[in-house]
Amino acid sequence: MSLLFTVQQQNGWLTFDGGHVSRSETRPRLQRAAMAVADFEGAVSSVIALEGSPAHAVALIERRLRSDGLVDGDAKVLIHKTHGVGAGYQALFTAIPLDTWQQTYAWSESQPDHCLLVPMTSLLFKALKPGQGVVLQSGRQLSVLALLRHGMVYRSSLAYSDDPDDLAMTAGSLAEQIADDLARGEDNLDPLEMKWCPLLVRHPGEERPWPDDSLREIFSARSGLKVATVPVRRVLDEAGNEYRSGAAWMERVAGAAIAVNPGGSRAAYLAEWALPYASAASLLFALVLGTLGARWTLSAHEANTRSEEINAQISGLDAQITALAPKSAMPDRFDDVLKFIERAGKLQGGIDPVAGMNLVREAADGQVRILRVRVEEPAPAGSPVRAPDAPDVSEPTLRVDAVVDPDHGDAGLQIPTFVERLRRAGFDPVPLDPQASTAATRSAGGFFSYLLRRAAAAAPAPAVTGATP
Repeated sequence: MSLLFTVQQQNGWLTFDGGHVSRSETRPRLQRAAMAVADFEGAVSSVIALEGSPAHAVALIERRLRSDGLVDGDAKVLIHKTHGVGAGYQALFTAIPLDTWQQTYAWSESQPDHCLLVPMTSLLFKALKPGQGVVLQSGRQLSVLALLRHGMVYRSSLAYSDDPDDLAMTAGSLAEQIADDLARGEDNLDPLEMKWCPLLVRHPGEERPWPDDSLREIFSARSGLKVATVPVRRVLDEAGNEYRSGAAWMERVAGAAIAVNPGGSRAAYLAEWALPYASAASLLFALVLGTLGARWTLSAHEANTRSEEINAQISGLDAQITALAPKSAMPDRFDDVLKFIERAGKLQGGIDPVAGMNLVREAADGQVRILRVRVEEPAPAGSPVRAPDAPDVSEPTLRVDAVVDPDHGDAGLQIPTFVERLRRAGFDPVPLDPQASTAATRSAGGFFSYLLRRAAAAAPAPAVTGATP
């Protein structure tokens, strides 16, 4: 069920229900959840410039209004917006006689269903962004609110009667006042986007222009501003008379955020407003769950069928495995054959002592004397801890023991030259501590040993800058 939208217009109330509108001279009794927009008859709305802290705006505004004679007795001051200007600030406010405020507030809270109460000036402000303005035509009253980059402008005029001439005169006078306000401001060079919102305008008859269009053109011509009409729709009253109204646009702008009701009332209204959408969402969710349930049922049936087929295949495979079990037994002496193959593979992929000896002989080239070339085997598992001078090898590796020949080659460069040639031959020489031997004693320090590991294939041989025997 749709929500009601009711607007106070001078001494009466207009209640919009879809494409229908009804009038009431007193505050209506609303039978459904509603949004009520009130201008609070006798209230004063304006923009005032003040100094000091905005926290004191209410007291300062009430004092100013009393001194100007605009309010008598106590008043409820609503601050819609404060905007800093220089050392002070501007305040957009509505001052409502206290008895009018209490009666209207109590009326909204006493409705049988949820009813939000929104001040008219709050609604106009919420509809705007900086650089925009709006003109509200509500019966005989025209109200203008504009948000500028450096301030706000608000004007309101009440025509003497509903006569078209009086309305035209009021629209022209108000347009000139707005033009003067904009000319005195700092934003007169910025284009102002204006909207015209007619609350309720009766059909003028065939081949006659709508009265609100005529007033809008007058306002545009006298103010020098381009004014466009907000989206409007046709409505009918109880007697079948046709009108057009911007109430639907106002209803979209209004909301719980600018209502003056307590938090509980606003939450209840939001729940009422969201009920149709929640019902539609629940229905859609139920349909989705039903579809998913049917889909899951079909999927479960397909999964059961597939599971039975897989179980049958598994049973057949188990029978084949049982039949092949005798053929999978290991033959006798399989471990011995496997060890022989592993040993042969290691020998085939291991180092070739004969080829290594030839490479060492070519690297020596008469500058060093090769004393011994042997294959160092890795220590078997469980062997005693190796001696400190024993080589650390993880695979069969060549070890060469040699001594410098002082009569051949460049003095002091025999070992670096020998090491460089070994690297070119594909070895990665690792220096070792020479073992004690008679040759080492005779060499008087010229005896040296290297462990010749195979260098990585992708690694280029580095340049030799020296070696330590």
